Amino acid sequence: MKITAFNSSPRGKETSKTELLLQSFLAGAARAGAATETIYLKQYHINHCTGCFGCWLKEKGRCVQEDDMTGELFDRLLEPDLAVLATPLYHFNMNARMKMFIERTLPMMDPAMQSRGERTHHFLRVPKVPRIVALSVCAFPEQDNFQALSLNMRMIFGPLLIAEIYRHSSEFLPIPLLAAKVEEVLAAAARAGEEVVRHGKVEPATLATLTQDLAPKELLINLANEYWQKEMARHQEEAEKGHVDEYA
Repeated sequence: MKITAFNSSPRGKETSKTELLLQSFLAGAARAGAATETIYLKQYHINHCTGCFGCWLKEKGRCVQEDDMTGELFDRLLEPDLAVLATPLYHFNMNARMKMFIERTLPMMDPAMQSRGERTHHFLRVPKVPRIVALSVCAFPEQDNFQALSLNMRMIFGPLLIAEIYRHSSEFLPIPLLAAKVEEVLAAAARAGEEVVRHGKVEPATLATLTQDLAPKELLINLANEYWQKEMARHQEEAEKGHVDEYA
């Protein structure tokens, strides 16, 4: 199996919790025999979809825009057996970079519509599309923050979506106090990668471990507030020192 992950986080590898969870998942997939690679969308230039339907009427399967989506990413999305769409949760949904990437997949579809159950769809015009795993993290300490993202992913990809891996309280993963629980969570993310490769799904017990609480909500809220109070004080102090130095 070939797996390509598309990470839309704007952060670097050292600070991105999306990357931390994603690479744990991919490590497990590799242990199960998959070939994996990660594409960092922030390194590419992707234009917004202009709604011109040139991919349906002019180029017929190719976007008329000349950017990295047309030149490389569109084809790389179609190559693997499985694509992991990894995004941090911004305002309770995928971030803008991932949304833009997904919107530019319109050339995969034909203008013709079909009714399937209670929903209407476009026909696919490409012979093969990968199965999809959605992966995301958020800082808030509740799992239900992913409801809008999950609905989005299910409506966009339908039966192609074989797994959803969502991890709350992600900004607390580096805290030494929580290391034992974090180790369990990352081990479960790796197991999820193995299970997707071997069985095409993630077992409920694995998801339960992956999404377990790291600590009581009140403790996490206090830790977060203490951190931001210290950061704001530090930045204020640096700003005041800069002001003094400027007029010394």
